[in-house]
Amino acid sequence: MQHTHELELARNGAFIEFGKTRSRQLVVASVAGRVRHAKREAASASGNAFQLCWRHHEPRLVETILIGQHEFEMEVAPVGRLVGNDLLVFLCKRHVAHTTRPPTRGDSLAVMTPPAKRSANAAKSTKRSATPASRLGSDELLQMHRDMALIRRFEETVIEQFQEGTLPGFLHVAIGQEAIAVGVSKALRDEDYIGSTHRAHGHILARGSDPGALMAEMMGRATGVCKGKGGSMHLADMSCNVVGANGVVGSGAPMMNGVALTQKLQGGTAVAVAYYGDGASNQGNVHEALNLAQLWKLPTVFVLENNRYAESTPYWQQVPVEDLTVRADAYGMTSISVDGNDVLAVYDAAVEAVDHARSGKGPVLLVCETKRFVGHYVGDSESYRPKGEAKEWRQGDPIPRFEAVLIDRGISADELAAQTSSVREQVAAFTAAAAAAPVPAPEDAMLHVYAEDRYAGPVLGV
Repeated sequence: MQHTHELELARNGAFIEFGKTRSRQLVVASVAGRVRHAKREAASASGNAFQLCWRHHEPRLVETILIGQHEFEMEVAPVGRLVGNDLLVFLCKRHVAHTTRPPTRGDSLAVMTPPAKRSANAAKSTKRSATPASRLGSDELLQMHRDMALIRRFEETVIEQFQEGTLPGFLHVAIGQEAIAVGVSKALRDEDYIGSTHRAHGHILARGSDPGALMAEMMGRATGVCKGKGGSMHLADMSCNVVGANGVVGSGAPMMNGVALTQKLQGGTAVAVAYYGDGASNQGNVHEALNLAQLWKLPTVFVLENNRYAESTPYWQQVPVEDLTVRADAYGMTSISVDGNDVLAVYDAAVEAVDHARSGKGPVLLVCETKRFVGHYVGDSESYRPKGEAKEWRQGDPIPRFEAVLIDRGISADELAAQTSSVREQVAAFTAAAAAAPVPAPEDAMLHVYAEDRYAGPVLGV
């Protein structure tokens, strides 16, 4: 029979167990078999100290772990705090004979939350904040369809404008990825925040930003959401809590951790969503963001849009694993993988992720598997793609796929066609209005750069 070695703690009668690994560290483990390492300061003898982090939340059972054939009675003393954690030192007091008593649920001492492949298990005890996709009404489903159609037509139009020379700068579109933006946004509350990427149009439109003002911004007009100074890669709209798009790959992840940390410190209930792609998932700042979010149990949802290309580099040449959810395991973070071209599946997964983060259980990595129908940027020759790949991928277009579901639910094809036609007319109208809008005045060059409304100093050396 395997011996258990119980370490009695002088705090509310809680029990925890340690084990010795080949790396000569102590291990704290959960019943799920996940492990946490605590630095071993010295050999196992009276008076030696061991450290680990202690978190104030529900206790968890601790898995049986051996320490040779011995056990030690320990007393615990908190020695400081670190962003919601107490740092505890366990002092070995005396040797106790080994025992076969099973682990006991502690009253206040708890191991940090172990990683889970999918948060479905945790969701069993989490009250959903939104209606499941299977029970959404026709009006809600039609609005989701309209949002997807709007994003698609908006991006088709900006491509046309760019090719005509009306739209300045570089342009990156996400045609084929509309289901992610709409599904995630549908799961959010008005108070929640998002941070986007260089493919931001869909994310921001799905959050309810004025599409006419977005188009004006794309054209560099004073009526744009950023007064014509941001353009495609630097869109922001705080009227709907869009903290901003960013041309720096992966930068949205640490940025949204800052938003989430603000919520945690101020006692807010909002969730921060950070979008990024499979290429950005290899960036060091993204890994740092995942690590800190889990360490501090921030209400961040990391939405990884895996469209199989990092600019022109295919997935298999840049990522050593097929399943990107395993990246979360390294940080003990809950992860979910979903078909990113199924808007209702994305919505359900996003509700699960958002509920988990909002409840204080920590961040979630939501991996949305999708396909990028177009090049990295408008004008990309796409010479790196296998012949016929884009055409093949379009067979899984999320919009017709969703329309088939809606028809099965009793919404007529004629109604969907009429809605799509209405969207096209709307886009044409606000595009014409944006083209006729004025450009920013030179004297406003420093407006919104500093905290003051007006900058009294020199402009461009004048």
